[in-house]
Amino acid sequence: MNFSVFFFIPSKSAGYLAAFLALAISCNNSSKGPSLQQSNKPKHQKIFYLESPILDDVYQINDTLHFTIKERKNITHVDSTIVSVDGKPVRSETGSPLAFLSLNDFFKVGRQNIRIRIFYNDSLSEILTTRITLLSDFVPQKLKYRKIREIPHDENSFTQGLFYHQGFLYEGTGREGKSKLMKIDPADGKILRERKLEEDIFGEGITCYKNQIFQLTYREKIGFVYDLATFDRIREFDLQTAEGWGLTSNEAQLIVSDGSSFLYFYHPEFFNQVNQLDVCTDQSLITGLNELEYINGSVWANVYGRKHLVRIDAISGRVTGILDLSTLFPREIPEDYEHVLNGIAYNSDTHTFFITGKLWPAIFEISIYE
Repeated sequence: MNFSVFFFIPSKSAGYLAAFLALAISCNNSSKGPSLQQSNKPKHQKIFYLESPILDDVYQINDTLHFTIKERKNITHVDSTIVSVDGKPVRSETGSPLAFLSLNDFFKVGRQNIRIRIFYNDSLSEILTTRITLLSDFVPQKLKYRKIREIPHDENSFTQGLFYHQGFLYEGTGREGKSKLMKIDPADGKILRERKLEEDIFGEGITCYKNQIFQLTYREKIGFVYDLATFDRIREFDLQTAEGWGLTSNEAQLIVSDGSSFLYFYHPEFFNQVNQLDVCTDQSLITGLNELEYINGSVWANVYGRKHLVRIDAISGRVTGILDLSTLFPREIPEDYEHVLNGIAYNSDTHTFFITGKLWPAIFEISIYE
C-alpha cells in the first residue's frame, strides 16, 4: 500500500501558486520502494523466576540461604550471576544461576533486600528480588543493676528524652501545650533553665551534639536545634521519618527511632540519612524502640511499654544485652502507657546511668553490670 502527503503553500503574490511536495512510502516488498528493515536485536524476556526464598522468610546468621531459581523456558547459556544485599554486591559466579549463599559473613541483621541479576544470551540480563529476615546469632546477656540514689523529678513531666552533659541533666518532655526543654541539677533535681515549646508542638527525643541540643517532634515532621548554653533556637530541620521518637548521637551522626524496629542514622548538618539498622535478637525483631542513648559503640533503648532496656550493637543491629528494670518501677504510679519507662542518660565520668519515665516522681541513678 502506498500513500502520498501533499502540502499547499500560499504565495504572497497575486493569486496562488501551487507548490507540490509528495512523499511516497511503499509498505510492501515490491521493487517500487525500500522496505522497512526488521531489527534482529533480541528482545528482553522473563526467563527466570525465584521459587525460594519467599518474601520475609526467617533465617539466622550462620545459616545457608538456598535459592531455587527456575526457568520458564530453556535458554542456551547463562553467563554469570551477581547477588546483592541491600544494594551491595556480596557474591558473583559464572555459569548456572546462584544455588546458595552463606549467611555467616553478613554484618547486619534484620530485614535484608536480596537482588539477583542473571546475565544470559548476548549480554541480556534479568533481575530477581526478594527479602529475608536475618536474626542474630547472639543470645543477649541478662544484665543487672544496682540502685545508687533517687533524684526528685517533676511528676508532670511527660519525659521523652534525657541526656547528661558536663555535670547537668537535660530533659525534653512531650504533649501539646506542655512540651519543654529543661536543664536540671542532678544533685537535687532543681530545674535551672527551661524553654517551653509552641502550644501545638509535641516534643520528643533530645541529644547533644557539638554544644547544640537537637530535639525531635512527634508527628509535626520537624526538629529543632538549640544553643546548649542559652536554649536559643538556632534552626529547624525536616524530619524524614513518619514520627519522631528517640534521639541520640555518636561521634559523627544523629541516631533516630520512630517506634519501629529501625534505627536511622543522619548527618547532623544536612539531616540526610546515611545508614539504617534493623534491630533484633536471636528470636525476633525488636519493635517499639523509643528513647535512646549511645555509649561506647552500643545504643541503649527503651522498648515502649516494656520494663526493660536493650543494648544494641551500633554496627550490626544485634541486641547484645537486656536489663530488666521492673523492680525499679515506682510502686506509687499506675503501670500503664502514660507512665512507661522512658529516659536514659549516661555519666561517662562515673560510668553510671540516670533512668526515669513519663510522669515519674524520681530519676534513679544506677550502675549496670553483667
